Amino acid sequence: MGVDAFVLFFEKLRGTGVLQDYKRATVEEQVARFLSILAQTGGKYRTLAFYYHRSIGTISRHFHNVLRAVISLAPEFLKQPNATTPVSSKIANNSRFFPYFKDCIGAIDGTHFRVKVNRAGQTRFRGRKEWPTQNVLAACNFDLQFLYVLAGWEGTASDSRILKDALTRPHGLVIPEGKFYLGDGGLMLRASLLTPYRRVRYHLKEYSRNAPKNEKELFNHRHASLRNSIERCFGVLKKRFPIIATGAEAQYSFDTTTNIILACCIIHNFLMGVDPDEQLIAEVDRELARRQRQNEPQCEEETRAGIELRDSIANHMWHDYIHNVQQVGTMSKRAKGKQALQGEASTKENLCWTEDMDTALLEAFLAEQRKGNRQEGTFTSHAYNNVVTSLRVRFPFNFDKEKIKNRQKTLKKHFATVKDLFHNTSGFAWSPVTKMFTAEPEVWERLIEENPSASKWIRTPINNYGKMFELYGEHRATGDGAASAFERIDRWNMRNSSFNIDLNDISEDDEGMNAYTPSPFTPREGTNAYSSDGRSAFTPDPSPSVDSHGTASSKGKKRKATMGDVSVNELEVMSTNMSRMAAGIEMGNMIAERSAKAMEKGNEIKEKSLVILEHQKTHIYKEGEIYQELQRYDIPAEMRLNGYKYLSQNPGTTRVLFGLPDEYRQQFVVDLAKKQAFWQVDF
Repeated sequence: MGVDAFVLFFEKLRGTGVLQDYKRATVEEQVARFLSILAQTGGKYRTLAFYYHRSIGTISRHFHNVLRAVISLAPEFLKQPNATTPVSSKIANNSRFFPYFKDCIGAIDGTHFRVKVNRAGQTRFRGRKEWPTQNVLAACNFDLQFLYVLAGWEGTASDSRILKDALTRPHGLVIPEGKFYLGDGGLMLRASLLTPYRRVRYHLKEYSRNAPKNEKELFNHRHASLRNSIERCFGVLKKRFPIIATGAEAQYSFDTTTNIILACCIIHNFLMGVDPDEQLIAEVDRELARRQRQNEPQCEEETRAGIELRDSIANHMWHDYIHNVQQVGTMSKRAKGKQALQGEASTKENLCWTEDMDTALLEAFLAEQRKGNRQEGTFTSHAYNNVVTSLRVRFPFNFDKEKIKNRQKTLKKHFATVKDLFHNTSGFAWSPVTKMFTAEPEVWERLIEENPSASKWIRTPINNYGKMFELYGEHRATGDGAASAFERIDRWNMRNSSFNIDLNDISEDDEGMNAYTPSPFTPREGTNAYSSDGRSAFTPDPSPSVDSHGTASSKGKKRKATMGDVSVNELEVMSTNMSRMAAGIEMGNMIAERSAKAMEKGNEIKEKSLVILEHQKTHIYKEGEIYQELQRYDIPAEMRLNGYKYLSQNPGTTRVLFGLPDEYRQQFVVDLAKKQAFWQVDF
């Protein structure tokens, strides 16, 4: 950031009314400290505290104060396009893109930033990276400026899921009628979001030597050329702000990291308008090109030589294999070859899973979880071996680890579909008896109108939902921490929290720092302690004190503070302390409210679990119930007595009896008496 850009930037921040000058920290100094932290890998306060001779607490307060001020600039620098947005010059001035992409307004993609979360929550954040990350969805135009940013989703969440959430949020992504964005193959295809053709060459490096051969390859080639803008945009952002660079260890809480990402996107847009830094953009382009060259396939001659070698080895192996098969039996060559192929394919037999098998699978995984064989959301190899052994004992099938993993993936997908559909939808209740979500007809109608696919769940039971919730519920990405810059502003306004943090703290420079402290200032006569613009009105007395005879005092006597000065100072300290107490009380109330909600949710889960356990519990019929039931039947007394003895000793038969309708129970007892000769009597 150049000097002119810096001056313009802090003037915009001053114009928001969020920042103001203080006695020992001007707006320029606060902004400079903030930008210095963003320019560090990790962004630690300690380095800045030593450099600026300020305490760590003071640096932290300055940083968060400017952070909120930057996010408050979102309405000016994060503007989404509308129906009247003109065609980008990159499209209008290029015959390769115009008029085909004249209605295209930008590109959409997601990228990962490293975050710091507690150990219990790392499972939801640890996706394809080696460390916990949050997935940030962003849309940009072809001038490398962000149009929309949604940060805070867990790293395990897919881009398509985050995009669906962004389209339904209060301050979400808005795509004007007749316009569209470009997305990659991981997003859903719709009129407002064009994705490339699947199973067709797409990436630019794939066209480096071979030109497009049909209309689909041509579309994919030009689609990739335009969609590359979002990759460049992310590259410039991470290059410009090392604090959020890929792999940089996070030093802040999750919410603060989310705010930093949003603030960096806003500053990036500001700089692209006043100080784009073409050298930085060119460096990012070179890195992207170098990365593509590293991933390029080998030259055609080497590839052709590899194909010939592989084919020759495969043909040789197949010839010897057929020859050996012919010598083993008397079957024809064709039949034997077919049998051999079927033998190889039989190792990958399809397994038809039943409800009992799913129940046994989930119970086995729950047992392993209770044993501690699940580390950070991932089951150990020992756990999978135990599950395979358990299923092989109960069912006559050849279970293996691969089949178990595939079925677990399917069950997890079904659970995610149901949970996302009903979890935060009011009006629905889970019934452990019918194993379905129940609601009033008008509630179902509203849900089906919003999501037509929900209609199948009106009569479709969801087996083992309680077990799947216990197994997968805590490890499912929720997006509770996701927010855009506008949502952050609304949240702060709802809490009625002031953006202005009082940095005029007398002890801010005395917290373990050997900083230079100037002589105490005295206010000019006829002025208040602070001027109307927030600047300190204290000025040093330029001359030593003078006695009554007009001669200078050799000791430089200090002027005694008047009662008014003391009162002003006391009021300032009281005001600061009261502000801190109010902030502390507000924070305490917020924590108490969250704790109450957590306890309420825990009690709700406990009640549901008790209901589920109650319905799953097997009822044991007592002797009195058996005798009362036999008393209702028109059978001989001796048969009744012998039946009582037999049923009391065989609870399984007793459950069968009580499970029948009333009109069939007596006949069941008579038939049972005929089979059991030792308690059979004549009518």
